[in-house]
Amino acid sequence: MYGAWFTLIPVLREFDKDEYFKFMRMTPEAFDWLLERVSPLIVKRSNRPAICPGQRLAVTLRFLASGDSMASLSYLFRISDQAISDIILETTAAIWYAIKDEVFEPLTEDLWRKKSAEFESMWQFPNCVGAVDGKHCFVQKFPMRGSEHFNYKFGHSVILLAVSDAKYKFTIVDVGARGRESDGGVFARSEFGRLFNGHELGLPPPSYCETLMTDLPYVFVGDDAFPIHTHMLKPFDMNWGEKPEETIFNYRLSRARRVVENAFGILSARFRVLRRNIIGSETLVQNLILACTALHNMHLIREDSIPPRQRLYLPEGYADVYRSNGHLKKGRWRNEVKHEERSIFHRLAMQEMPHHVDEEAHRVSDKFVEYCVYSPLPWQYNVLPEV
Repeated sequence: MYGAWFTLIPVLREFDKDEYFKFMRMTPEAFDWLLERVSPLIVKRSNRPAICPGQRLAVTLRFLASGDSMASLSYLFRISDQAISDIILETTAAIWYAIKDEVFEPLTEDLWRKKSAEFESMWQFPNCVGAVDGKHCFVQKFPMRGSEHFNYKFGHSVILLAVSDAKYKFTIVDVGARGRESDGGVFARSEFGRLFNGHELGLPPPSYCETLMTDLPYVFVGDDAFPIHTHMLKPFDMNWGEKPEETIFNYRLSRARRVVENAFGILSARFRVLRRNIIGSETLVQNLILACTALHNMHLIREDSIPPRQRLYLPEGYADVYRSNGHLKKGRWRNEVKHEERSIFHRLAMQEMPHHVDEEAHRVSDKFVEYCVYSPLPWQYNVLPEV
């Protein structure tokens, strides 16, 4: 028998766990855990010799980790190009369906309260249930699709919309919006946007804030690609330092929102396929993006009880951290993702502010501004010398 499954991978598994992780983006233990769940969905029953589930999973994980071409993987695993393509299409779908219910929690009031407590403890932002952002995943033009996925960056893309919790784990992912859609309209037309606007996310009712002696609603934090709402905070559009209290609010919000930037950064650093112009069908692209997000969550859950220095997926210093004086130390993932590759996994653009904005949404923003002033971080005025 030839190919990496029979030669290289067993050696790495036995003698070099670090290199095994680099090759598969997976520890041997995590591979076995995943294979147990995926195997029933990808096993082939045939009178002829079939490619075993373990090899199918290894091919797929290597594709997600490296972004290598089908031809390159064909040489590496000694499997035909067509078989490689079929394996990846089937196995990425199987990964998502096999583990999504284990790595994505049901959206309940108790879940949102837990996420809010984590944000307040780790990022000192009250009643925040998640940070939301979107990314263009660039693809080769799909056959028979015309300009449906052609976007303002002069490429074809599929959009990943996601909510991250305080620990960089995805709470909600929404894949499939076409690059041609205006970035400002992606949220409104997404399934997440539909649930958000329809009040179907199960958010708890407002809770009492002792600092302000009034109720505060639970909110998501976003940027200018998202609309202001009673449950969505975004930065004030202003000149730096123009209004000290709003400048402070923008700083505090940006600290909380940075988690989703890091979640996307870690995701693309670990799964290089997202930093390539993906070649394949629309179904394949959606399958692989969903599989990457599920694997990302799987790793974070499995490593949660491990000391940071012993982690492989998210080791100490890999994500951005704020020092005790409030200054930012950028995470190592930024060194692994080249600047030109970041442009392939590209953020949504800002949208123009609507002329008529819900006054209640503004009142909610004002409450959070007031909170940031009356419940200051020890260093917030030091890092904002203009205030």
